[in-house]
Amino acid sequence: MDLDDDECKSSHFINIEYGVARISLVSTINSELFPIGFFGSEWLRLERERLRDFSLRLEALNEVKLKITTTCDSTKKIDSIFHSQWLLILCMIKSSNQIEIRICRLIAILVFSFGRRNKESYTLPFELSHSQIALLVGCTRSTVTRQLGFLREKELISSDKNNYGIVVSEKLIAQEAIFVDQLQFS
Repeated sequence: MDLDDDECKSSHFINIEYGVARISLVSTINSELFPIGFFGSEWLRLERERLRDFSLRLEALNEVKLKITTTCDSTKKIDSIFHSQWLLILCMIKSSNQIEIRICRLIAILVFSFGRRNKESYTLPFELSHSQIALLVGCTRSTVTRQLGFLREKELISSDKNNYGIVVSEKLIAQEAIFVDQLQFS
């Protein structure tokens, strides 16, 4: 995507060199939080005029190195945070009537995007708080706590004892493969 001079002047750019960050908008009127998505190792464009009554919140989910600048690297593909595929993904996750499915889909898409394959499982290199998951899937924190307990009992997830993260079973990834495949990541 080629950016013209006006687009560069009216935007800030976020360069995530490594790690995973969650980006949200926060209403300056009532402090309500609106998740935009999860980003890692990429350039993003933030159009200042689109923020209006919102501020931007960046949360590091693991060790992150990033910089925010007003100059763009025209040799890189730079997408707007407002045209992120994550907005569609989060909407699709919330479309299920069952909270367990919503949580499993969120975990599966995060593993697909940022995880790594182990011999018989997958590892997500960070954890989300129960409150963060609740916001993303549209339920209460206590419901998330209960559902994650069920997923642990079924041995679909466990804590990564060596690292700060989650071990995810092949079974969970397989059961959500159709959902993930439909998203057709590039």
